[in-house]
Amino acid sequence: MQNTERNKSIIRDFYRRTVAHGDLDYAEQIIADDYIQHSLMVKPGKAGLLEALKAMQQMPKPTTPAKPFMRLIAENDYVVTNLRFEFGGKPMVVVDLFRLRNGQVIEHWDAIQQQPETTLNRHPMMDGAVDMEDIGATEANKNVVSAFFQRVLIERKIDALSDYVTSDLIQHKPEIANGRDGLWQYLQEKKGDFDIQKVLRIIGEGNFVVVQSEGQLDQKPGAFYDIFRLSQGKIVEQWGVQQPMS
Repeated sequence: MQNTERNKSIIRDFYRRTVAHGDLDYAEQIIADDYIQHSLMVKPGKAGLLEALKAMQQMPKPTTPAKPFMRLIAENDYVVTNLRFEFGGKPMVVVDLFRLRNGQVIEHWDAIQQQPETTLNRHPMMDGAVDMEDIGATEANKNVVSAFFQRVLIERKIDALSDYVTSDLIQHKPEIANGRDGLWQYLQEKKGDFDIQKVLRIIGEGNFVVVQSEGQLDQKPGAFYDIFRLSQGKIVEQWGVQQPMS
């Protein structure tokens, strides 16, 4: 628990000091020399990340910047952030996944998606709950989400949705309507276009669980990051970012 809180603090400060205010000395300090980059938008290694961070500081800032809404979830060596920002005048939503080692960032993955003007569920991609609760339920909630992914998303046993998801599911993925019925309909209609094939990581903190997975998105390789909030052993809220891998 102590390392988890330290890691969260490091990543929180990275956004506040480096991303927001250009403190590259702090980035130099917390990025490991053997840093591994998985983002398609950044050059490899520590030098590539520092170059990207320096370039960000040269970009014009929005005249009325949106609040950098952040969801921060961590377990052991992993920290996940879910936030929004403006890029080229367009609202973007990103999930960043960091792996830390001895107080330094050693590895990073991400996915980024533009916030559409309208969504089927009428919710923005980034609003909703942010506070962690029920820390003692972390493992149980991870088990629920793991079973949900295996049975419903990989094995396509869609009729098992009610075992894992409440009927009044709050949905933030723009292409899915609210409620369990909205998710059921999406999974029925998108059998060929949305295909989760492998779960890479499941990271949990209390009532929040994050799943990093890969599969097919519009019949091309895709990366998926889904964030769930659970209550009393069932999924009650869902967010997500997905991106082609090439």
